[in-house]
Amino acid sequence: MIQRDKILQYAKAKPHAEHEYKEAWEADVLTVGGKAFARFGAYRDGRPIVTLKANPEKALILREAYEGIVIPGYYSDKKHWISIFLDVPFEDILLFGLVDDSYALVLVGLPQKVRDSLGAPPSEPKV
Repeated sequence: MIQRDKILQYAKAKPHAEHEYKEAWEADVLTVGGKAFARFGAYRDGRPIVTLKANPEKALILREAYEGIVIPGYYSDKKHWISIFLDVPFEDILLFGLVDDSYALVLVGLPQKVRDSLGAPPSEPKV
């Protein structure tokens, strides 16, 4: 079982990542170029979750493979975001990879001018 703080620190270490605690949401939000790529909060029952952007096809596969652990994005677009419960066994390496994917998807979706200011490559993510 991965610790929330461990994955939060990993996300915060991404290049140009900015961290903000949204008191109204009771959630930690990580952004790059002003766009969210990770949100750490609690599900309606109080269980800790992280919400990440995901390729829609990969999101479907993950929800089927990890039923009850990976769910459609909580308070997010259900097609492009997934939420993962952090109080159950889940492969650390997979979760780190999903943070990487989310970051890459958000980064490539930024306007070219913003990507240029961050020194980001103009290529498509391989997720």
